[in-house]
Amino acid sequence: MKKKKSWDKKWYTDEFFAAFKATAKTITEDGLTITEKYAPDALSEIAADPRMLGGPLGKNAKMMSFLPEGVIKKMSMDLSGKGLRNFRKSCDKVSSAVCVKGGIDLTDQTVTAKDGYEIPIRIYRSEKCETNGPCLFFMHGGGFIGGSIPPYDEVWKVFVEKFSVPVVSAAYRLMPEVTYPTPHEDCYCVLEWIYQNAGTLGIDRTKIFVTGDSAGGNLAQYCSTRAKGTDMVKGQLLLYATLNIFRTEDKYYKLDGKNFVYEPKQKRLCRRITAQLEIMVNSFHKMNKKFGVTKPDPYCNPYTFDASGNPPTFISVGALDFLKNDCIAWAHKLKDAGVPVKVVVYNGMGHGYINAMGVFPQAEDVIDEMGQFIKENC
Repeated sequence: MKKKKSWDKKWYTDEFFAAFKATAKTITEDGLTITEKYAPDALSEIAADPRMLGGPLGKNAKMMSFLPEGVIKKMSMDLSGKGLRNFRKSCDKVSSAVCVKGGIDLTDQTVTAKDGYEIPIRIYRSEKCETNGPCLFFMHGGGFIGGSIPPYDEVWKVFVEKFSVPVVSAAYRLMPEVTYPTPHEDCYCVLEWIYQNAGTLGIDRTKIFVTGDSAGGNLAQYCSTRAKGTDMVKGQLLLYATLNIFRTEDKYYKLDGKNFVYEPKQKRLCRRITAQLEIMVNSFHKMNKKFGVTKPDPYCNPYTFDASGNPPTFISVGALDFLKNDCIAWAHKLKDAGVPVKVVVYNGMGHGYINAMGVFPQAEDVIDEMGQFIKENC
């Protein structure tokens, strides 16, 4: 019997991580420069990462591989009652291996929203954090209906340990208990708090970077969009972000599936990995009105609006993630608008990897990419 992996240390060696980084190559797509990387132990450069296949996304894909495409297209998520509770439970699961043994301080407190609600935040820092340096503000994913702070603890411990940059993470209110734009306004309120309390936090208020994964990427982009014309956001880092909730098609955003290239020997399996996020996105689209999202606006659906005036942007997404549509299309529009943009795509990876720190090498690698991006844009 194969020995079960331990969660008290990384699942890969330093040598493997170096080999992973060495796979990096640069391609150009309609003038947009994209860096691609893949797991060196995968079947091919575009095959699924073996670690992902052993996790929930891979296991679900294996079960779904027996279903015809027509059935997949009709599937939807249960977003009420028991289904919602189960979804939130899955979002709150800690999937990281222990990478940092100590030296990072975690401080919990709240920020008061405009309506008096106390928004929980967690601050990560170490004694090595630079005085009057940059700060990273993080908004978690979860489709606006789930997610929390703890599953990302190891991520930000690693980030602080590597780059000595403090991180603030916010637990904004979730739908459907609240409606749009409450989650967005909660996040902007925390951004304002960071800016106004920069002295107490020991940071330079003109060097705040915003970041988020999945729905959190939408929230990060919202903060940048709303802060245009101010010095509140120095740069944004969007991780497999949802940016086109209404799925508006144009020359860059297409729903014909041609953005995805699957390893021939795993074509059905890899398609099912992509399909899982497609089902989720389609399900959320049907719930837009219930969530209070009645029509596209520059905040909830930035893709369909002017991309100019954005700060320097870092974008990362998995090549098997349905939200690759959003991310690559938005990167094109940012580039066309003259916004500096860096794109890193992880071949063989589906949706969600940053919170699997120490398990997926992509999580540690994207942290390295983010830290370098912040250094270059301070």
